Amino acid sequence: MKMADAKQKRNEQLKRWLGSETDLEPPIIKKKKTKVKFDDGAVFLAACSSGDTDEVLKLLDRGADINYANVDGLTALHQACIDDNVDMVRFLIEHGANINQPDNEGWIPLHAAASCGYLDIAEYLISQGANVGAVNSEGETPLDIAEEEAMEELLQNEVNRQGVDVEAARKEEERIMQRDARQWLNSGQINDVRHMKSGGTALHVAAAKGYVEVLKLLIQAGYDVNIKDYDGWTPLHAAAHWGKEEACRILVENLCDMETVNKVVGDCSFSFNHFTILFKI
Repeated sequence: MKMADAKQKRNEQLKRWLGSETDLEPPIIKKKKTKVKFDDGAVFLAACSSGDTDEVLKLLDRGADINYANVDGLTALHQACIDDNVDMVRFLIEHGANINQPDNEGWIPLHAAASCGYLDIAEYLISQGANVGAVNSEGETPLDIAEEEAMEELLQNEVNRQGVDVEAARKEEERIMQRDARQWLNSGQINDVRHMKSGGTALHVAAAKGYVEVLKLLIQAGYDVNIKDYDGWTPLHAAAHWGKEEACRILVENLCDMETVNKVVGDCSFSFNHFTILFKI
């Protein structure tokens, strides 16, 4: 994702949220005067978005998860940052919100504030321990996606003050995955945990991001090259979709199924077309 697209992408996410289940009041069914029980997490997100702190406190007292995330992995804290609602940002953090919780694409709340240019929110997040070296799925730190000069200056100064090694941070995920894959290979036991919402595995991540050495180690350890996530995507779908040619070659060489269809025909078609272009078949 290019830096110039970052804010637009978050704005599109916000537009998708408007009118979604988290934005709507619980529907009422007239039959027998009963109400449909709305998802507790969705109700919590809606209360936070409306700025109703009294209702939010009631929901928290009843056991609501302050770090509940929607289908995109956005928490109430992410949303408050996108909405430029500094009061709600403060309220949520004061009541225990995870300041560094990533969404499905690895964006922490500081990424959101940085991309939107909300300096006061970014300053507050940093003062409360936000990780200025956090790297999203595209390998970008909050500084990378900041577009306004004041935001860039704030984040650069903090990176310098903390002595953050940005390049090392970019490689940290791959380093950890390589370490784990080697341990699984040596022990003869794979201890991977699927992503809670997507069902993605370490093999999907390695394929999608082109972590070639990790991919090889996982396959050596006995990982199923045709394992599917909850949408039916195999590692080959992921590698082809993100244009990781070498990952595609490794999977094909290890006899992955090239004809597997996922649950989203459009995505599958795009991935396979991309795959045929990469391999000129």
